[in-house]
Amino acid sequence: MSQLDGSAISQVTGMALAAAYLDNVKLTDCPVSVLPKDVNIESLECFQKNRFRFRGRMETTSIDDFARYSIGYANAGDPARCFIDAEKMSARSVFNIGTLTAPGHADNVADINLKKTAPFRALLEINGKRLNQKQIAEWLEDWSDFLTAFDASGETMTMAQAASAVRRVSIKQMQESDHEDGDFSGKRSLMQSVEATSKEVMPVAFEFKCVPYEGLNERRFSLRNSLLKSDEPSFVLRIVQLEAQEEDIAIEFRDLLISKFSDESVETFIGSFKA
Repeated sequence: MSQLDGSAISQVTGMALAAAYLDNVKLTDCPVSVLPKDVNIESLECFQKNRFRFRGRMETTSIDDFARYSIGYANAGDPARCFIDAEKMSARSVFNIGTLTAPGHADNVADINLKKTAPFRALLEINGKRLNQKQIAEWLEDWSDFLTAFDASGETMTMAQAASAVRRVSIKQMQESDHEDGDFSGKRSLMQSVEATSKEVMPVAFEFKCVPYEGLNERRFSLRNSLLKSDEPSFVLRIVQLEAQEEDIAIEFRDLLISKFSDESVETFIGSFKA
């Protein structure tokens, strides 16, 4: 009588368990099948002339192209759904999401992720950064086409004047000490002051005009210029109410997409979607 090795016993066990599951798999809501461990399921779709169904992912940074693609692949019988994530400046249109009674695979989509323009990136990079005289002067000169400078009285300055003023800053340090001695007491005090002056009118604020994202409107950003008094002059440019500006930009993006899909076979939602 031949003896069964471990491999044969394992195969017999697998066959016995598979036979025991045959009746149970018929009770599931979603069709399933019991297959041996070493069996692979391969699709032959790649050998057909056409795909079994249309699916794919379109990615873009253009609002117009995203809207045109979404409208082109949507249909009145099965409207596309567009999910707008204004905080991330992105959106996704899903064309085969289906319905509750006939759900789709939700794998035919279009994505848009807005890209910051070069001027807007430069503005965000400079915000709150400590700059020496050379750095701020060069930044003002590089982006002079987008900038307007203002002095303390609110009068406008040319960017050449503003750049020249930050290059010519003098730091004066003064120290004064007082000493007082008595028979039973003594007092000493030390006072130090630092003064920064410029031979020219110093810019105290700037206005930066740019389109933050492609497809959106031009915006004006106010910048406050602070001079830090230390051994060497340094400057800090800060955007006034940046968070409020970013919220307005997000609202503009959301409203623009909603308006482009108005009266089209694309339903819009605020949020994100994952199948």
